[in-house]
Amino acid sequence: MSSGESKMSIPLYESVKKRFKRNRSEAEIVLSTVHIFSKLSRGEIRQIEKVMHIRQYLLSEVIVKQGAPGSGMYIIVSGRVGIYILNHEHQERVITELERGDFFGEIALLDDSPRTATAKAEEPCTILGFYRPDLLGLLETKPQIGIKILIALSEVLATRLRMTNEDLSKVQRQLQKIEGLHQNEGE
Repeated sequence: MSSGESKMSIPLYESVKKRFKRNRSEAEIVLSTVHIFSKLSRGEIRQIEKVMHIRQYLLSEVIVKQGAPGSGMYIIVSGRVGIYILNHEHQERVITELERGDFFGEIALLDDSPRTATAKAEEPCTILGFYRPDLLGLLETKPQIGIKILIALSEVLATRLRMTNEDLSKVQRQLQKIEGLHQNEGE
C-alpha cells in the first residue's frame, strides 16, 4: 500500500466514526464515561438510558438537600453543580464543584439514609437521575446489567473509602504533631 492509499483510507474511517457518534444520544455518551456504567456495552447503556430520568435545573436550584432522604444518584450531562455541607455554624460551605460526566449521590443506590450534602446548580444544568428502584428493577429483569453496575459502584465506593482513610490518617498525623508542640511548650 502506498502512502497515498493510506491517507485516503483515514478520511473514510473518520467519516464513519463521526457518523457512528452522531447516532449516539447525549445521555449515552455521558453515561459511557461514568465509571459505574463504563463496563456496560453500548446496548446495555441504551437499556440504562430507558430507565433514566432527565431534568433541567435553573441557576441556584437545589438538586438534593443535606439531611433529606436519599433516593438515587445524579449524573451531570451539562452545566456545573456545587456540593455544599453545613458547617458547625449552619452556614453552607462548598466542598467541590462537579461538571459534565461527574456524578453524585451514588450511596443512595444502596440505602435511603439522609443526604450528607446539598447539591445546587451553579449554572443551568441537565441532570440524569438513576434511582434505587431503577437499580432494583434492573437486578430483577436484567440481572447481568444490575450486577455489573453494583460491582462498579462497589469499586467507586471502595476507592472513595480508601481516599477518606488516607485523608483521616494525614489529619491524625498533623494533630499528633500539634499536640507534640503543645506538650513541648508546656515543659
